Amino acid sequence: MFSVNGTPDLPRSELHQRADALDRQIREMKALSDTLRHVADCPAPSHMECPTFRRLMKVASRRRGPAPGARVGARVGARAGASVGKSR
Repeated sequence: MFSVNGTPDLPRSELHQRADALDRQIREMKALSDTLRHVADCPAPSHMECPTFRRLMKVASRRRGPAPGARVGARVGARAGASVGKSR
């Protein structure tokens, strides 16, 4: 953050990139939080009967393919995006 002569040298474009990365991470964490709350509060007898849960699974699998050997529901909402619904 300082130049060779000791004066501030703020890499503004890098700071913008880091702020953008934090904003993306915040959106992803909010989507994950919303998904976990929906799963915890969902009145459906089985999560697979819940249209919102199935939609979240579809969105998560499209945005991030399953890891080799991963359980199907292991990453629900990990990258569900901002369109997480709260219908129950």
